[in-house]
This record gives sequence, C-alpha cells and structure tokens, in this order.
Amino acid sequence: MKDKFTVIISDVNGSKHYTISQIIKKLIFYILFIVVLILVAGALYIKFLVKEVENISKRKVVYEQRNTQLVKQNSKLFSRIRTLNSEIKKKEEELAGINNKIADLEDVMGIRNDDNETLGSRIDILKINTIQRRLFFANIPNGSPVPFNGITAKFGWRIHPILKKQEYHPGLDMRAKAGEKVVAPADGIIEFAGYHKKSGYGNLIILDHNLGFKTLYAHLSKVLVTKGQFVKKGQAIGLVGNTGLSTGYHLHYGVMYLQKFLNPYYFVKWDSKNFDYIFEKERKVQWQSLIKAIQNQIQLLSQQVQK
Repeated sequence: MKDKFTVIISDVNGSKHYTISQIIKKLIFYILFIVVLILVAGALYIKFLVKEVENISKRKVVYEQRNTQLVKQNSKLFSRIRTLNSEIKKKEEELAGINNKIADLEDVMGIRNDDNETLGSRIDILKINTIQRRLFFANIPNGSPVPFNGITAKFGWRIHPILKKQEYHPGLDMRAKAGEKVVAPADGIIEFAGYHKKSGYGNLIILDHNLGFKTLYAHLSKVLVTKGQFVKKGQAIGLVGNTGLSTGYHLHYGVMYLQKFLNPYYFVKWDSKNFDYIFEKERKVQWQSLIKAIQNQIQLLSQQVQK
C-alpha cells in the first residue's frame, strides 16, 4: 500500500500489524479526548466558581444589611446615652437649685439650723399654735394613705421577694385590699402619674408637697390623677393593685425629703394626737427651719390681711 508504513510488533502471543495511519488516528483520538475532558472539567470548575461568587455576593448583601442595622442600633444607643446624660445633668441642676433655694430662704429668714442646738431649744420651738399645726399637716405628709392594716415589708435592706437578692427597700409595703382607695397624706402637685417600666413599680404616682417633701405610691391598679394636677390632703389619687414587680395586692409607700428617702413609718404614725412624735423620730429633717418658715409665712399672711 502506498504512503503507508506497516509496523510489526511481535511477542509471545504472536505478531500484530499496525499502520502509521492507525497510530495517528488513535493519537488524535486520545488528544481530543483529553482536550474534551479538560474543557468539561474547566466548565464544571468555572460553574462552581460562579456559584461561589454568587453565594459570596449574597452573604455580602446580608452582612451589609446587618452592618446597617448595627450602625442604626449604635446610633440609637448613643442618642439614648446622650439623652440620659442630659437628663441626669438636668436633675442634678434641679437638685442644686432646690438646695440653693432652701439655703437662701433660711438665710433670708434667719433660720439656719445650728448643729450645736440643744434639745431644749428645739422643744421650745415646738410650742406652736393650732393654726400652725394645721399648716404642718396640710403641707407635710402625715397619716396612712390607706386604712392601716399592718406592714408586709419594712424600710431598709432586705431580700427582694422576686429577684431573690439583697437590695435597699426605700419605702413601706402596706397591707391593703385590691381596689382600696389611696389618699394624699398632704396637699401637693402630681409630678408623675402612669406606668413606670424601669423601676418595677408598675402604676406609679409621685406627689410633690411643699417644703421639700415628696411621696410615692406604687403597684396601683388604677391612677385617678394626672400630671400637674393639684390635690388636697385626703383626696383619692389611686387604687391599690398588683402591677409591676409585685407578689400580691399591697401599696408601696415612699417618703422623700430633698431627694433622700426617709422611713415612711414615722410619717404614717404622725397625727394631731402625737404632734411631737415626728420631730423625735426623724432627725434627718431640719425641723427647726421648717417650723420657723411656717411661722414666718403665717406672720406675713397676717400682715397682708391687716393691710
């Protein structure tokens, strides 16, 4: 045969004849097979890479969304922190203003309390008339805000009945029936009336009295007054309840003087029959200054009436 070479391969099994054209065909076949295999493998790998890129793109979108949410949350937190700092600064300024006003009032009236004052001189000041006593009971918390049926938790340190940890209890838990009326123990203006989430007090009323006193009423079932409302001594302001962190129906009653909590029990037990009781029990209040302030108020009113 022309243009063909015959290759004879002999072994123990015999001889095999191959032509050059057959070898070239097989070589071309194998080359094509390898090329196709490489192309298929490359196509599959490219498809895999494309899918990975898509997955990475999707994850990138998710991460970007999360990042945006975190940025918004951080912005809100920083804004809240700034607001709280501003509120704290404002409260500090208000407290400083109250202290300055009291100090100025004492200076003007000449009623600064002397730390070396004797008990005898205090007793002399307590010799005040009926009108002055009425002003005391109208302006300073006295008596029980609910019918007195006992105390379930005293003022001071205790183990919280729900949180099970030691904490300072800044008031009295007074035993009372569900829906029982809570009355104002003195004249005042409602500073807060509504649900107080952060403190655990539930429905809360804060009543701002004269001469630096405030009272708190917590866990109410219903609030009967509004912020800014003036209330008289004996007026119903709320109903006993079990809202907030509470284990049962009762009234949490707190008394404050110049932003400091006092033992409310002394004020609950104070009435016209034992007028001197509060001055003997509660020594954190500058009673001499308050007595002189009320006496001066009466004197000024008397002078105005005479004119």
